[in-house]
Amino acid sequence: MAKVIEGNRNEQRTNSRVLDEEIREAVREGLTEIHVVANGQHGIGGRLWGFPEPVTITVEGPVGQRLGGMGIFGTKIIVKGSVSDDVGWLNCGAEIVVLGDAGNGAHNAAAQGKLYVRGSGGARCDTMTKHNPKYDPPQSWYFRDVGDTFAEFKAGGIAVICGVEPRNRNNIIGYRPCVGMVGGVIYFRGPIEGYSESDVRLLELTPQDWQWLKTNMRPFLRAIEREDHYRELTKDAGAWRKLIPLTAREREKTRPFTVSLGEFRKAVWEAGVGAGGIFAEYIDHPGTVLPYITTGQDRRLRPSWNNGKYAPPCEYTCPSGIPTWQRTRLIREGKLSEALELVLAYSPLPASVCGEICAHLCMQGCTRGLIDRPLDTEEFGKASLELSLPERGKPTGKRVAVIGAGPGGLSAAWQLALKGHSVDLYEAEEKIGGKLEYFIPKRRLPRRILSAELGRFRKMGVSVHTGVRVDRERFDEIYASHEAVVVACGAHKPRIPDMKGASDMVPAYDFLRRANTKEAPDLAGKKVVVIGAGNVGMDVAAEAFRLGAAAVTAVDIQEPASFGKEREIAESLGTKVVWPRFVSSWSVKKGKVTFTDRTSVEADHVVISIGDTPLTGFLPEAVHVKKDGWIEADEAGHTTDPKIFAIGDAVSPGLVTHAIGHGRQAALAVDALLTGRPFYRTEPRPVIPFERIKTAYYEVCKAGPVELDAEANRCLSCGVCRDCHMCEAACHYGAISRVEHEDGTYEYVVDDSLCIGCGFCAGVCPCGIWEMEENP
Repeated sequence: MAKVIEGNRNEQRTNSRVLDEEIREAVREGLTEIHVVANGQHGIGGRLWGFPEPVTITVEGPVGQRLGGMGIFGTKIIVKGSVSDDVGWLNCGAEIVVLGDAGNGAHNAAAQGKLYVRGSGGARCDTMTKHNPKYDPPQSWYFRDVGDTFAEFKAGGIAVICGVEPRNRNNIIGYRPCVGMVGGVIYFRGPIEGYSESDVRLLELTPQDWQWLKTNMRPFLRAIEREDHYRELTKDAGAWRKLIPLTAREREKTRPFTVSLGEFRKAVWEAGVGAGGIFAEYIDHPGTVLPYITTGQDRRLRPSWNNGKYAPPCEYTCPSGIPTWQRTRLIREGKLSEALELVLAYSPLPASVCGEICAHLCMQGCTRGLIDRPLDTEEFGKASLELSLPERGKPTGKRVAVIGAGPGGLSAAWQLALKGHSVDLYEAEEKIGGKLEYFIPKRRLPRRILSAELGRFRKMGVSVHTGVRVDRERFDEIYASHEAVVVACGAHKPRIPDMKGASDMVPAYDFLRRANTKEAPDLAGKKVVVIGAGNVGMDVAAEAFRLGAAAVTAVDIQEPASFGKEREIAESLGTKVVWPRFVSSWSVKKGKVTFTDRTSVEADHVVISIGDTPLTGFLPEAVHVKKDGWIEADEAGHTTDPKIFAIGDAVSPGLVTHAIGHGRQAALAVDALLTGRPFYRTEPRPVIPFERIKTAYYEVCKAGPVELDAEANRCLSCGVCRDCHMCEAACHYGAISRVEHEDGTYEYVVDDSLCIGCGFCAGVCPCGIWEMEENP
């Protein structure tokens, strides 16, 4: 039960200092829930440091200035109404929720913490906020709008203005915002009338911005009790924009110095106040660089060349783990063939997958997209079609069976063959390729490309057994005759909902398989409904139009998971995507799909595309299968039987690239098992924050025909040294030098006796390699 602290006793207002001490005493006693009935007291909830448990303070009644001032991590303040000026002043980590309006100066000089305002902010909010890179930046959220002089001298932190029912519908950010702003970012939704163009610039949101907003919008709306606005605020990224400060180079162009600082000192400053300035009588040196700048162990910070500490976004987001940055580096070094061949160490199907059907998560994460457009990794994939077969490892004499010749099974078999193991690949169909061969529409994956890559695969020496449907008896034989078994059977059992008319619905993969053959259904003039609007559903919709459908509607119970080419193609053909819709029945006779809200849509043909599960009846009881049908396995494919591994859609649904990456990881684990080595799956490196990459160094490139050498030069080499020598050139004391090793590798090293810890190396590094660390 919360302790109640009254701000008015015996008809007398409690002094602010006394009320503050009562709050502290309650926290010292171990209370974590405090209810304050305020009467204009100021500084409520601030400076509560040194207490072990988080504290929640609920405030009602008139609130004075500086509520939550100097607030500390572990403090949460909820104000049931509006607040006076300077709420969250000098906030150092508290979460402050205002269920009303905030007065002037909200979150002034905040360094950490969050301010959630259900109403509007007054004048001069978010001035002088700052951000220490060691900690999360402060966040200020305003549901409606803010007043004049917003974000004046803002040096860091994130502000969000949602623009819901603003006081001024023509300008939600007030008069003359962002004057002197040098750091941070402001996201806003709605019209604005002017801002300090000499300090900030207006930009559209990047995918990273939009993802951050959508992720953090929900806790904000939950805190201010406005969750019903989530869909409105996150349905259109184009409704939002952002203001960010100009870079030093951009400021230099808008405010050029007419004289150097040295000339200004002599001609203006000392001419007015005398030689040496106002402190001349205390200074006995000539005004040059001080000779006693610290080096060695006396430095507070020291630079560290952390090459490869962080993963580039392309490698981090690629489910197959393909290091595109290595390919671009090799191309810049004039090693084009080596760059292309590198991909075969990660995937046997680069032209089919990377070059044709991939969702290209690497391109979505590419930092180059902040400048002009992402690196075109699709072209890298297409250029890999004619690659020759890589060299196999020395034969090990070990036998491995792979069940299923889809993308995951092909990947595992390929990797195991590269390691020198003898591989038997079993496939129930007459052709290998799995979903690539039978379900991906031919317009998206030309069969000449797939055939060429499958032909290269067959030359690897894998023993391929097609037309072999593995049952329990056959599995036992395989298990007994091989040292390890990789189950890559995919997911082929469609989920069929329990509803009227479900038996007449066509499973998505059955539809796509027939569409790829002469058995394609005649949909001329028909109306098609696809239940499930994921990427498979989008393929179904596009193929339905190709087969003559007059209209296609894809319905889903939630925001559809489809994205990329599949969604773009389907919608460009006229597919109508509708959600949320819950199907209750389909009447073939009436030609209608009916929803639970009693609305309906006309349908002559219905395809169900809500997922598939694997057929696992051939597995022994020793292999655990989850209740939902998926095989229980870790990220390297280990199942509950140490000899059996499971990968791809047999474990969980995913993209083709997920299956390929999973197959490679499982192959590494199998190889460790067969060679008697312990298997340690390397923890993925954290992705390098995109703000650490110095995009200002790079010019915008005009769009044109893609050439691989030009694409390689466009690569920003995020988190990986480009060997540009800029750190050497920037170091005034010559403390940085490049050292080349006998194996051809290199590193940049620091002479601690010369380094002063200024951080210029970290500041100029275009790739984000150098970091300033605490000097122990």
